[in-house]
Amino acid sequence: MKRSAEEASLLVDRAAAASEVINNASSDDANPHRVSMIASSASLMSTSHHMSSSSLSSSTTKSTNNNSNQTFLTRFINARLLQRDGSLERGELTVDSSTGIIIQIRFDSQQHQPLQDNTDNNIDHNQQISHTVDCRGMILSPGFIDIQLNGAYGIDFSNGGCEDNHDDDSAANNSRNNSGLCIHDIFQVATSLCQSGVTSFCPTMVSSSRDTYRRVLPLIRNARRQQQQQQRDNTKIGANILGMHLEGPFFDPSKRGAHSLIHILAPSKGIDTVKEVYGLNQVQEEENDNDVDYSSPMLEDIDIITLAPELDGALDATKSLTQPSASERNVIISCGHTGATYEEGLQAISHGATLLTHLFNAMNPFHHRKPGLVGLLSSKSKLASMGHQRPYFSLIVDGIHVHESAVSMAYNSHPNGCVLVTDAMSAMGLGDGVHALGDMSVNIKGDRATLTGTDTLAGSVVSMDTCVRRFRKFTNCTIGEALLCATLHPANVLNRSVMQERATEAPIGVLEIGARADLVVVTDELDVVATWVNGKIAYDGRKLL
Repeated sequence: MKRSAEEASLLVDRAAAASEVINNASSDDANPHRVSMIASSASLMSTSHHMSSSSLSSSTTKSTNNNSNQTFLTRFINARLLQRDGSLERGELTVDSSTGIIIQIRFDSQQHQPLQDNTDNNIDHNQQISHTVDCRGMILSPGFIDIQLNGAYGIDFSNGGCEDNHDDDSAANNSRNNSGLCIHDIFQVATSLCQSGVTSFCPTMVSSSRDTYRRVLPLIRNARRQQQQQQRDNTKIGANILGMHLEGPFFDPSKRGAHSLIHILAPSKGIDTVKEVYGLNQVQEEENDNDVDYSSPMLEDIDIITLAPELDGALDATKSLTQPSASERNVIISCGHTGATYEEGLQAISHGATLLTHLFNAMNPFHHRKPGLVGLLSSKSKLASMGHQRPYFSLIVDGIHVHESAVSMAYNSHPNGCVLVTDAMSAMGLGDGVHALGDMSVNIKGDRATLTGTDTLAGSVVSMDTCVRRFRKFTNCTIGEALLCATLHPANVLNRSVMQERATEAPIGVLEIGARADLVVVTDELDVVATWVNGKIAYDGRKLL
């Protein structure tokens, strides 16, 4: 969904106060800022929508004013708010429920009145607190962001697509048939993820056939557009469907892991091979452009591509995708399923790569004379001398993919670059048995997923909240530091933690004025209590106490 120029301008204005004190998404930021301010702002849109009733234990103020321009607000009180430096500050946060935007943050030290007092001279007469949510001292965090999710709850994002992928909520999109994935399946995953605190995710495909890419990419796009319309209409609420993460097929065959060998190849012609394999429509979408084939995959469908940078054509493709012309959209390039050396990793970063996919897995191990890609985590000074920053790195912290000592070592080497991912496959949430991952069979036993008949790991089956809890246990970091690895850091990877000059969407992964009100309340044990997406309740596990 593209906002109008006026709405986009308003978003920029709303984020300005916070953005002035924030360094842009830098994994090597040695001095992360905590936004500490008393600020409020007007609604982004004049149309008001009363927040739908929920089962939360919250107080509700009934309006006696029938003014159609009145905006209804939700205020979270008695919360500890996660800051950019990982600290937890006691305060309150106010959300415009009609726009899904955070409009006010106040901290305890800045209060001149009890936090429970809803009166606020900074809220104008057209804005009224309609819901007050008492967090009772628990932690209010941005919602979790999973940038690598292959599927969950029986749904596999690499499982082809419906024969008839319409833009409307038709029966063809809402019934699973022999063709595989359909829009209803995608919404089912989005809705269910909220119980684990996830409010945004990148649907991820394993290496697949060209026909599968041509079916799935437009289908995910249609689901994303439908979801955005539903959010405007205050209907279905689920985790935000972001751009796709295409994990493959440009891999070192010897490092393919659970990916099918028949799909693996090198991008020998650079960007031309990438576009050919994914079926990308080279004409970017323009409003009322009748020459665009909207049923074809498009660059706008993709947020991340994982590839092996040492392959023929990979560096050229990386440069083309990360440094496009003004008329094209850039893509995040991640190095993974690779036999790349340390030196080849430096080259990849020089060409625009900014992420390492599931560190330690499907790459050369660290050796004191051959450090491989893992050695990039401790190369801050060397990369800085080249004019670059250290890459972000994702970790699957399920207790199986990476030993706890390796998790701690990686985090302590580069804490601001650590990004938690589930790399979950369709069996997440289903229990033991045989399940599908693309065109492969996977056996699940406990938290371990392996290709049937082998010991090869095939993704994970743990939820994001479990990863966050285990990460804190393995690293002995603070609660806030663990939360950052599932919120701010993935948002930084996607360049979504601050308002960009050309952006049309509000920031995610932060609790700041102008950011999206994607929120999760967690206990000190990091158990998820309740989740909000776009300012509306999406999961209420404990009836909020």
